[in-house]
Amino acid sequence: MQRTTLRRRLTLLFWTIIVSVVVVMGVFIARQGKLVLIDQARRTGVALTRSISATAINDFFSLEQKAEEAARDPEVAYIVLYDKEGNVAAYSGQGIPGSESEIPPLKEIAPGKDPIVTGSLLIGNPGPGLDIVLPVLLTDTDQIWGTVRLGLRLDRIYSQVQKTYWVIFMLGLSGVLIGWAASAHFTSRITVPLGNLVDATVKVSDGDFNARIEASTGDEIQDLAENFNWMVARLKDQRNNLMENLQEISRLKHYSDLVILSMTNGLITMDADGEIITFNRKAEEILDTPAGQALGSTPTEIWGQSNSVTRLLAESLSKRSPISDQEIQWPGKTGEDRILELNTALVQEENGRVIGLLALFHDLTEKKALEVKVRRADRLAAMGTLAAGLAHEIKNPLTAVRAFVQMLPEKHDKEVFREKFDRIVPRELDRVNELLENLLDLVRTPKLKIAPLNITECVDYVLETLEPEIQSRSIIVKRFADDEGLQVHADNSYLNRALYNIALNAVQAMPDGGTLTVETTANPVPGKKHLADIRISDTGTGIPQEHTKDIFNPFFTSKEKGTGLGLAITNKIIEDQGGTILVESERGEGTTFTVTLPSAAGN
Repeated sequence: MQRTTLRRRLTLLFWTIIVSVVVVMGVFIARQGKLVLIDQARRTGVALTRSISATAINDFFSLEQKAEEAARDPEVAYIVLYDKEGNVAAYSGQGIPGSESEIPPLKEIAPGKDPIVTGSLLIGNPGPGLDIVLPVLLTDTDQIWGTVRLGLRLDRIYSQVQKTYWVIFMLGLSGVLIGWAASAHFTSRITVPLGNLVDATVKVSDGDFNARIEASTGDEIQDLAENFNWMVARLKDQRNNLMENLQEISRLKHYSDLVILSMTNGLITMDADGEIITFNRKAEEILDTPAGQALGSTPTEIWGQSNSVTRLLAESLSKRSPISDQEIQWPGKTGEDRILELNTALVQEENGRVIGLLALFHDLTEKKALEVKVRRADRLAAMGTLAAGLAHEIKNPLTAVRAFVQMLPEKHDKEVFREKFDRIVPRELDRVNELLENLLDLVRTPKLKIAPLNITECVDYVLETLEPEIQSRSIIVKRFADDEGLQVHADNSYLNRALYNIALNAVQAMPDGGTLTVETTANPVPGKKHLADIRISDTGTGIPQEHTKDIFNPFFTSKEKGTGLGLAITNKIIEDQGGTILVESERGEGTTFTVTLPSAAGN
């Protein structure tokens, strides 16, 4: 359906209103004029009739004469005088030719003084007119003397009314034309700027922000045009700002894409439904999967339900639980499994709602192979150090034993020699045996009895064993525990031995007294096993910075009579039980050993 314009609608509306007003006014004026003229003619006819009837009753001749004079008026069609029986007594007129016998008599004579006016003339008088009948009464009585009947033509009045109609029509037509022209001009003042506004709006929607509307109407239309121009100017400024921001966003996106592509780790991002959104170049290389196959798919669709990566990613997303440093095996192209490290993080909005998952893959295969080589080299180096230390430690007691053995043939008979031999040789052999036992503890795999163990009881046992040493050196002991019932998974005997070695070193580091602090705390780590920490601190001389990396090596010691095996054995005991040991020391301030073990609180 074709749409009409607002200008046409307004022009048609104004034209309809003007035509309606002009027509109504014209019809009303013409009708009222006609009624006024007819009423005026009626009044004239009635007045003339009264004038004729007012002639002296006994002077019938004068009455007839006056009627004939009145009948000469071109607007008077006829005048008929009736007697009291209603018969024609006299006739003057221009309508019916012949005698008055052709004039019909009055059938009834209505009493009263008011005239009777009808709207039709007698037969023989064509055209519109008024028929006026007025009884003539005797003086001061109600007796009818006779009747006067006057016919009044309305041709002139109707002609005048017709002219009036034409005048009104022409005036109305002129008013309609003038009104149409005025309405067209008025609507153009509204619709032309609105049309320009529509055109300018289309241009702006097409990206032309130079469109302007010029209107000097001095009214709301001009205000609208000025506001539109101001709005377009603002839109242009905002468009320019948006274009600048878009260029900046595009530049940042391009840069971020390059960063993602250049990452040395494989990067995968998934939405809340588990579909892969990002799959960088390194992920293609590590997981041996094209990005085109991965994007838009779920890990299950790519690698299957039983795949370890699929399972870990699904669990991390569904349980809203990040994964840290998870090592997995991934089949390589050559058939050998590669070792990958997986870390995940939840992608969250500001309100905390999770909208996806980010996963980082790092290929540890070469690193693990290098670590094996380094450990092999370390073991070889340790074996060299161990051999050198062992040779040094065994050499002294063996030298003493050799000397006594060499002197045995010569001094066998001397009792003093035999007493020294029996005392020194077994002692030195026991010393060699103890050294070998410690070495065996260092290299062999112990049969551990791992069970939940109360840390407080272990600490109490160690401090009670060292009580003589602590009291002899006037050392103050401080105990701190988050939970007296804190338990760890460990072997009671081996853990006591390890803690004893650490505490003994701390006590021996304070020959002139000091403070020994033992602190036990829970150490929960999200995404990992629950842990527990045991900190043993002293205020002794401290360990030189250059020695801290060697204190766990066999035969490394700063003591005059030490073998250097105590901390090495302690470190092995803690590692065999799934724990770690760290040392922090500052020269002149003291040393802190932190032992971390799996907690029995759960996983």
